[in-house]
Amino acid sequence: MANSSVYPQVPVATIGPFSDSPVQVTCPNCHQMVVTKLEFSSGLLTYLFCGGLLFCGCVLGCCLIPFCVNRLRDATHSCPSCKTVLGTYKRL
Repeated sequence: MANSSVYPQVPVATIGPFSDSPVQVTCPNCHQMVVTKLEFSSGLLTYLFCGGLLFCGCVLGCCLIPFCVNRLRDATHSCPSCKTVLGTYKRL
């Protein structure tokens, strides 16, 4: 007879693609159904837009506008319950 030891199954949570808006997921850490909390940070696209505006002559602070526009920044999704980072949506 073969060894019939049973190993516990470890659930693997595959979280779908993130976007720049909150998504509803099951947190793999606390196992609760939550709507993700977003935190925006400057990424490659933000700096490219800033450089493009600077190149076009926007030198009096207007080139800093991309750092204030969330649609040009990367979004980090985290669980509002346990604060675990679930993923990041990068623009570029």
